[in-house]
Amino acid sequence: MSTISIPDQNPEIDPPVEISLLETPIIRLIFSTAYLFVFLSTVIGNVVILCVFVSQRRLRSLPKFFLVNLTIADFFVGCFCVLQNAAHFVMFDHRWPFGRFMCHTYIYLIHMLPNVSAGILVLVSVERFVAVLRPLRVRRAFPRSVLIASSAAVWLTSAIMNFPYFFTARLFEFTDFTNGQILSSCTRNLGLEIYGFNVVKTVTTINFIFWYAIPLITLLIIYATIFAVIRRAETCPQNNKLIPENTKAVLPQIPQEGQEEFRTRDWRSGSTVTVEKRRRVGRLAFGIVLSFALLSLPRYAYLIWTTFRDRNEPRCLGCWFNLAQPITFLLLFLNSAINPFLYAFLSARFRESIKDTFYCRREIDKRVFMRQITVKREVY
Repeated sequence: MSTISIPDQNPEIDPPVEISLLETPIIRLIFSTAYLFVFLSTVIGNVVILCVFVSQRRLRSLPKFFLVNLTIADFFVGCFCVLQNAAHFVMFDHRWPFGRFMCHTYIYLIHMLPNVSAGILVLVSVERFVAVLRPLRVRRAFPRSVLIASSAAVWLTSAIMNFPYFFTARLFEFTDFTNGQILSSCTRNLGLEIYGFNVVKTVTTINFIFWYAIPLITLLIIYATIFAVIRRAETCPQNNKLIPENTKAVLPQIPQEGQEEFRTRDWRSGSTVTVEKRRRVGRLAFGIVLSFALLSLPRYAYLIWTTFRDRNEPRCLGCWFNLAQPITFLLLFLNSAINPFLYAFLSARFRESIKDTFYCRREIDKRVFMRQITVKREVY
């Protein structure tokens, strides 16, 4: 493969002076389809969640406040990051057609919004951690003021910590020698230094630690503890402190001959509900940690590599590695598309609320569903 060497150039986004793999029709089609799928999944999925929260009064509890914030952050990722990123890398092949101000805004938001999603993810997990360990104290631990303040702190912290990206963004102009046209590419100024510190290198390193490493460790600790507590409650029901005494749950039996039968079961007299709850927690924990760890890591790894590598090192635009950048972006955006399914669609109550919102359900179906979820204290 041929290579090029362009001094004083951003190695993350080089101008397309030779044919890259992204200009290949089949590669362009694959990436266009992938971007469209991620965009529709992110926007439609989070819009559905927001509509359900607005229309279903029973879901407007204070603990759901964090989920609303997570949904809004993920929705903004779909609106302000996915299509712009697709236009930059696939539709216009590293060329930026939206002007200088939009370039600065795009570079800023594409770093800031995913970090907000990661921060809210931690808040959701902390709330559920308290709900499992101390279900009767969760409302006192998370009053309205704490919910609003903590959510606002995440948004504000991410906005401030990523603001240097707004100033380090630059619109790089170059000439297309085939027709003499002046083209532009939106990139970061990797050489900007303040008091001897490289701005992009410093911000990238801090963001990796603060918005990826620490949240990932926190999620691992939280869900490992939740899983251990629920498993101990299952194996030692006499020591179960998760559920108050004399709490009963109504569990559905298989209807026979058109009749609906229900059996009441004391939480401490058996493990049917506990086993199912442990399975739900296990699925949720596995999905959260796996999606956040695997889908966010490639982007951070690529970002650190492009930030610290030699800027004058030749880059092969025709090599397969040139596809790594849009792939890492797609994986990062996919995390925002998966969150609604992890936090909402794994919940039986939320699935039924979606049906109530978008379908005309019979009144008897609603009554049966409400009887099935009649539990005095629900952890999840």
